Amino acid sequence: MKKQLAFISVLLLLSCAYTFGQAPLAFKYQTKAKDASGNNIVNKSVSFRMSIVQSTMSGPVVYKETDTATTNPFGLATLDIGTGTVISGSMSAINWSNGPYFIKIEFDPNGGSNFTLMGISQMLSVPYAMYSQSAGAVYSKTAGQGMILSSPDGKCWQITVSNTGVITATAITCP
Repeated sequence: MKKQLAFISVLLLLSCAYTFGQAPLAFKYQTKAKDASGNNIVNKSVSFRMSIVQSTMSGPVVYKETDTATTNPFGLATLDIGTGTVISGSMSAINWSNGPYFIKIEFDPNGGSNFTLMGISQMLSVPYAMYSQSAGAVYSKTAGQGMILSSPDGKCWQITVSNTGVITATAITCP
């Protein structure tokens, strides 16, 4: 019984680590909600329709969702784009390397579905994402052959792991 309990505990721990280790398929969006007269809309439920558009401002929509937010005392609305009600597309299916991408935001100050276009703007990198470029490239190989990593100085290394867990790094010519 103790072995079964220990085994189940390890499985739960590993599944939690896997679940929490995944990057969310969402990103933050904040805006000031204002009425037609330019006054802040405070402490009120408002709704948005967000689209991710590929190539140009008028390009194809690859993802679209709606969401609601309650504004704060200053009229600030905060959303997690990717967690709303999906209209079309899938965040996980977007190939971010096929950009540029644009974000189109539509707004209903009454919290309904009578949306007005707020704007469209190009999505740009955040600083920590630009830093990740210094990690170099990763090339996968077939099982048993390891993988190839390129270091920031442009050198390539083939990394392999034996059946007993011994890791070996060998300098190679980059592919």
